[in-house]
Amino acid sequence: MDMLEFLRKLPDEIEEAIEFDVPHFDEKPARIFLGGMGGSAISGDVAKLVMSDLDIPFEIIRDYRLPAYAGEKDILVASSYSGNTEESLSLYEDGLSRNMRILVITSGGKLLELAQKNNNFYVKIPSGFPPRTALGYLFTPIVMTCVKSGFVGDHHRKNLKKLPDFMRNLQKEFESVDSLPLEIAKKLYFRFPIIYTSRRMYPVALRWKAQINENAKAFAHIMDFPEMNHNEIAGIKNPKERVEALWAIFMEDMEDYERIRLRFRHTMDLIRDSVMGITHILSRGNSTVERVFYLIYLGDYVSYYLAKLYNEDPVAIPCIDELKRRLSK
Repeated sequence: MDMLEFLRKLPDEIEEAIEFDVPHFDEKPARIFLGGMGGSAISGDVAKLVMSDLDIPFEIIRDYRLPAYAGEKDILVASSYSGNTEESLSLYEDGLSRNMRILVITSGGKLLELAQKNNNFYVKIPSGFPPRTALGYLFTPIVMTCVKSGFVGDHHRKNLKKLPDFMRNLQKEFESVDSLPLEIAKKLYFRFPIIYTSRRMYPVALRWKAQINENAKAFAHIMDFPEMNHNEIAGIKNPKERVEALWAIFMEDMEDYERIRLRFRHTMDLIRDSVMGITHILSRGNSTVERVFYLIYLGDYVSYYLAKLYNEDPVAIPCIDELKRRLSK
């Protein structure tokens, strides 16, 4: 499949993954850790964002080892689409040594073999996708496990069931000749995108950055409010010829704290004369998960159109593949 076909399949992934056989944890953990990298890790970020009623600390670990305070009262979700990501494998072994309860989410590889060997819970997801295009398969089992275990309310399952049709309607809109993602991609072409959002919506900005990096082979910068107002706002001045090439994207959600939304407006006004331009995006949807995936899907399409403008293959990631080849020696 080409990248557009992968993007179109995301609603189907969510629909399929709702029906996966996910585990039930009898005892509420002290903490939940999700260990992974790239597309596997972002699934945990998005799940944490969507499950705002989760009263268990939920940490995403992008590294080789867990923090010192992780232990047997905690749950580790070891996520690796390929099952061979070295950081995820290292985190799995670390969690196993600490007698943590473990859930593995993967399409196969070494991680699946270890989960089966050690009788850990696992969800085997379909293979054959670039990891960044398997968000539905990676994200949905996390939420469904928390629902099934009683960690969050059943309304999450109901909202997930509505999500695929919501996204299919967005496909028609995003693939029209005058679509918003195409308009944004044209504004980002030959410019440096800087993406701003609230701290709670930061995973969405991170997804945008990763998709622009991998699909369009282009640079992107992200920052969150209110931290941006305590340092970066002062730096949008020099060197003038570089700052003038910046295109700022502000992503706002209706659930953002009112003071954050006020900061958006004043910041846009203060930097408007310094940067090339500003795009202000408001999320859409009837639930948190719909609004989150509206912004995610919008960014996915932006990155696809931007790749086409740069004449890049949005599926290929030769630099990442070469790094993996060197590290395997």
